[in-house]
Order: sequence, then structure tokens, then C-alpha cells
Amino acid sequence: MELMKEIEGRRAYRAVGPESLDRATLSRLAEAAHLAPSSMNKQPWRMVTVTDPERLAALRATLSSGNYWALKAPAVTAFVTSADWGLRMPDGRELPWFELGMAAMAYQLQAVHEGLVAHPIVGFDAKAAAAALALPPEATLVILVVVGKPGDAAGLSEKHLESENGPRIRKPLDEVAAFDAWNDRLLPPAKG
Repeated sequence: MELMKEIEGRRAYRAVGPESLDRATLSRLAEAAHLAPSSMNKQPWRMVTVTDPERLAALRATLSSGNYWALKAPAVTAFVTSADWGLRMPDGRELPWFELGMAAMAYQLQAVHEGLVAHPIVGFDAKAAAAALALPPEATLVILVVVGKPGDAAGLSEKHLESENGPRIRKPLDEVAAFDAWNDRLLPPAKG
């Protein structure tokens, strides 16, 4: 199957190097996210890219122990939104979360195109991270994207080394996609 090489090449790699990234490169990543679609062009996502050593240290201090590998990354971008910043449908669907996801994916695809590692994480203390970023109270910090040039995998745990070098494992397509109507094979396995 022929897909864009950036889609096929996007993985959540952890071997990230400490070499700094220039502002122009980081701006291109933000521009890619900025061009993501949104309902009524509300563009409800916000991004804060942190490179300042002091603020980066404060943000790194909020990471869970499983994200040890991210401590040397030269940049982290926070993706932020609020239900009030975007379209809310009369039936209760709140679109800012979906639209933030599209922006974050565009950001990651541009990073792959640039030859960078861009790894989204949710393993952080959200309240402490929001404080480190000086976010306003109405803003919700959804994810952090760790960004850097590919680095040495030597410091990764055995589990992460295996993931880094192993095959990309995805569910079979017929378990996540159907045509014309719902098919019960799309249901996740029962929790047991």
C-alpha cells in the first residue's frame, strides 16, 4: 500500500539527542499544526514550545519516571485547549479535543519530514506542568510532544530498546475500519 512516507515513518521513538533545535525548525512544526482543519475555523488548540533551560527543567520535573528518556530533549511542545475555545454541538460533542489531535498529528508529521523525533506523551503531572507553563485556569494541557534530533539509544531501558528497534505493531485493519456500516469485529475485546 502506498502511503505518505511521513505517515509510515512516524513512530514514538525515544532515542532523542540533546542537540538544540533552531527557532526556524520549531516554527515550521508549529506552522504545520496551525494549518490543521477546525470547525468554523475556530482553531481551538494552542501550543507552547519550551526551549528555555530554566522553564524546560521545570517542565521536565513534572514527567513520570517512565519518561526518563525525555529529560535530554532540547524542546517540548505543550498542546493546550479548552472546551470553550471551539465548537460544541447541541448534542454535547465537544470538538476542540479532536481538533487539537489533528493539529498535534500535523506537527508530528512535519517533524518526521524534518528528520526529527516527535514523541507525544501524557505521562506527566498535568497540574504541575500547567503551572510550569504559566497556563491560564481555563486551559487544559492535553499532551506534551517531546522533540529533538535522533539520538543514542544506549541509555534506554531494555523494554524501550526493544520497542525502538522492533517491528511497528498495529491491529489488523479490519479490526479498526469497516465500510458502509458498523461491524461488531470493530468492538474491542471484552475486558476480562
